[in-house]
Amino acid sequence: MLQLIELFNYLLISNIFTGAFVFNNGSFDFYISYIFMIGFILAYIFINKKIFISRSFIYIFAAAFLISFLNILLGNNSISLLFKTAIAFILNGMVYYLLIKLNNYNVEKLFRIYLRLAYIIALIAIFQEICFLVGFKYGYDFRYFIPRMVSPQIQLGMLRVTSILQEPTHFGTAVMPALFVSILNLLSRKNNFISKQASFLIIISTLLTFSLLVYVGIIFAVILIMLNYYRSKTKIIATTMLLIALTWVMYRYIPVIRLKVNDTIMVMTGKQPLEKVNLTTFAFCSNGIVAGKSFRHNPLFGSGLGSHPKSYDRYISEVIDPQKIIMVLNKKDASGLFFRLISETGLFGIVLFFYFIFKFYVSKDKDGHFWIVSNSILCLFILNLLRQGNYFYGGFIFFIFLYYYASKNLQLPKVSNLN
Repeated sequence: MLQLIELFNYLLISNIFTGAFVFNNGSFDFYISYIFMIGFILAYIFINKKIFISRSFIYIFAAAFLISFLNILLGNNSISLLFKTAIAFILNGMVYYLLIKLNNYNVEKLFRIYLRLAYIIALIAIFQEICFLVGFKYGYDFRYFIPRMVSPQIQLGMLRVTSILQEPTHFGTAVMPALFVSILNLLSRKNNFISKQASFLIIISTLLTFSLLVYVGIIFAVILIMLNYYRSKTKIIATTMLLIALTWVMYRYIPVIRLKVNDTIMVMTGKQPLEKVNLTTFAFCSNGIVAGKSFRHNPLFGSGLGSHPKSYDRYISEVIDPQKIIMVLNKKDASGLFFRLISETGLFGIVLFFYFIFKFYVSKDKDGHFWIVSNSILCLFILNLLRQGNYFYGGFIFFIFLYYYASKNLQLPKVSNLN
């Protein structure tokens, strides 16, 4: 039994990194993670003859589902969009709650498993870069066995690494909690969860993404570490000056980042039309404007779970001439969790999410490493708010539960001896 639990621990947490392994039959995306999740549920039912799900999760989901169903009657949502999202919520909520329950709510144990896997994923990214530099294509271009990986992208004569994920930003986001731990280890000169060597390699791999979002995550990670760890004003000032310098270097010398920053500023100030900006900026700004229009139409409760594609179709012609759209991007996930929440759940959803973040946030504590788990996941939440709007991609629901129980573990004597 214990061996089976350990097997599913690794399989289910590996779902964080398998988002590019997806197959499409024209109407349905089948992720390899579904195999692990359904297998886990069936095994659990077979062994225990019953199933559990978090009561709080049920209450919140029931309220969101009811509001979403009413939006179908109002014409703001569709049955297919709602039920696809609802089934995914139920499956993810059940699986990851049971995973944590089976491990006796041992947050640190599960977080260590995540870190081991993140380290392996980072090593694959470094291997990619080495293969690119020596010209071995099959060692860095994995499209021959990963269905949804983007074409190799070059920056400053180097490969923007993806590891086994879809694109550089997805890789950087998936290892963001591990990156937080790695930065903390180097700044504090301690070995929290992982070694200095592993920390260094994880940092190097994420820098090789040349991703603006990942670099923003690094900045937030350092800020959170300063707020929680530093007591010396001299250290705070020195680290702040270093962050400013690194931000300037990043903007000045990495063309892809400079392009995205400039284009976004130009669009927001009305100096450049959407059809003339890079695709990332187009996806971000177009979905942001659509989400804003949807929010103004349904400010309290939004248009319902899964409804953003319908809102996109409804409002995009008010944003840009449809004939000038080069490509429809991030229509399903609104290009960011913040945009998707205000579009689909309105004030109800966005206030609830930020309440959750602040209510269960753990600052530096005296009993263990829960503050590290909490702050590392907070960095992931920040990146998702800015860029990744899929409720389920990259193990998002797993991290929601882990964040919650990192806070609760401080009050649970039965898990005081975590390993």
